[in-house]
Amino acid sequence: MNKNKGYQKSFPLLRHGKNLLAVNATVGGTNGNVREYRVRLLVDTGSSFTILPIKPLEDLGYDINHPLRKQTITTGKGQVVAPAIQVSWLNCAGQLLKNIEVLAHNIPPHIRVSGILGMDFLLSCRGIISVAEAKIHFQPQSSSGV
Repeated sequence: MNKNKGYQKSFPLLRHGKNLLAVNATVGGTNGNVREYRVRLLVDTGSSFTILPIKPLEDLGYDINHPLRKQTITTGKGQVVAPAIQVSWLNCAGQLLKNIEVLAHNIPPHIRVSGILGMDFLLSCRGIISVAEAKIHFQPQSSSGV
């Protein structure tokens, strides 16, 4: 049986700790800024949003003080308000998304990841996570809307 039947492509995930999965990603700077920054993101289907760390976003030229909007999120320490900004591109798990909205928020350092890959990314790329295989499979985009 072909396990990848119906999938456009698959991408390996990294085992993180005992029961978690992570992925390396690259975020690009503002339009006039050609720099990029590598981050390790925790794959979190319980998070509605993709979250990137504040300092690298600022270093890439993004204005955290003038966000598109502010979003209340629930963390292990309670509710916090995080700025939502649009990054020019995010390359993650072999998927390049342009002009994607992310939240700017710092993940506690003891978790040893830079941020979170949330459901917004997974849904937009039609990602399916195989925990047993530690892979993310991507379904082909339907051009007919079916």
